[in-house]
Amino acid sequence: MHDVGMNMSQLAMSVKQIDDTIALARSWSHDLFHATEAFDMERTNEKLAAAMASLDEAHRALEGYEDAIEADHNAVGSVTLV
Repeated sequence: MHDVGMNMSQLAMSVKQIDDTIALARSWSHDLFHATEAFDMERTNEKLAAAMASLDEAHRALEGYEDAIEADHNAVGSVTLV
C-alpha cells in the first residue's frame, strides 16, 4: 500500500482489466466485421472497422502502464500529518 492509501497492485490489476476488456471488444468487433463482410454490409463494416481502429489506439495508449504505475509510485513522497 502506498503512503496515500493507493494499493499499487490493485491499481495495476484494474488497468489490466481495462486492457483485457479492450482486447475482448476488439475480438468481438473483428468477428462481427467478418460476419458483416460476408453479407456485403458495407456501412456496418465501415463502423466496425472504425471501432476496431479506436480499440487498437486505446490498447496502444495503455502500453507500458506497469512501468508508469511503478514510476508514479516511486515519485510520490510521504504524507506528513501536521
